[in-house]
Amino acid sequence: MVRRHYHPASIALHWLVFLLFAAALLFIELRGNVPKGAPLRDLLRNWHIDAGLLLLLFAFVRVGARLGFGGPKPLGARAQAAAASALHGLLYLVMFLLPITGVVFSQAGGRDVALFGWILPHLVAPDPALRASVRDVHELLGNAVYFLVGIHVLAALWHHVMLKDDTLRRMTFKFK
Repeated sequence: MVRRHYHPASIALHWLVFLLFAAALLFIELRGNVPKGAPLRDLLRNWHIDAGLLLLLFAFVRVGARLGFGGPKPLGARAQAAAASALHGLLYLVMFLLPITGVVFSQAGGRDVALFGWILPHLVAPDPALRASVRDVHELLGNAVYFLVGIHVLAALWHHVMLKDDTLRRMTFKFK
């Protein structure tokens, strides 16, 4: 049987991961506008970390769903399919690297990292030089998310509006 749509679990995970990316980015952007020392600033950092760690957790679940349920055959020319595959690979890479670099960044700065009160094991000892390097990588990856997701959205809209194929519909729930 040829699959025309993604499995409902894959669709739900796709949109959940999008919302977690959006939440993590929103919280850290808002934090930049809050004065240092304000309690809201620490709260926004904690929410940013929680969203990032949940993103990492659901990235594993999403890979499992992708391997277990597969997906429909790519639409469009072979070059388009290759570009889509490369972009998806980069998005998956960022899903894993962004939270991991965030954990290393925090721990290298001497902070515990907790998810809803549960403290994660330390991956690194406090190290200011490592913290500075990893912070730069973490920020670069965070900025890359805007670019990669932007290309992803534009490509989906291109397929939907210009090519009038089912690329976008395959990642949405069918309501009757």
